[in-house]
Amino acid sequence: MGELKTKRLKLVPITMDHVTELHSLSVDPDVRKYLFEDQIIPVSRVEEMISTSEVCFETYGVGFFALYVDIENDPFDGQFAGFCGLRVFENAKDMELLLGINPKVWGRGIGGDAARAVLRHGFEECSLSQVIAAADTPNQRSVRVLQKLGMSFRERRRWHGLDTVFYELSSEEFAIS
Repeated sequence: MGELKTKRLKLVPITMDHVTELHSLSVDPDVRKYLFEDQIIPVSRVEEMISTSEVCFETYGVGFFALYVDIENDPFDGQFAGFCGLRVFENAKDMELLLGINPKVWGRGIGGDAARAVLRHGFEECSLSQVIAAADTPNQRSVRVLQKLGMSFRERRRWHGLDTVFYELSSEEFAIS
């Protein structure tokens, strides 16, 4: 799997070379509040996430990408901005969109840019028919990103002990958005 590009980002498939950056992101209090149930995860869990992503790339053509800002003369140019990608959801039938963005670049549309690139790859290059996404209900930043992507509300329920909203997007809906 090669890189993906947007006007402002370079997306690189995650590898074990990204362990330090991903672990630093995962322990940031603002990130882990919603992404890791406010738990400080061990490096081994990040390594497991990377291994799972590599298998997902081999099997489905999709996985997680490390995000790097690619904006000339931007103070964050070349810096790690987070991760975004698709993984097999725990029900083993849906593909789930997941993203974690460095708080230093929040509010700049980085998450939406990355998610659109990942969705385009999943739908157009890997022939996925549908993608879901979940967000803790209080995480309104993520909910807004999902809505801006054109995802439709599916349901609200308790998941992993948290009040969670689920959204979905079909390849047909993505094509017309």
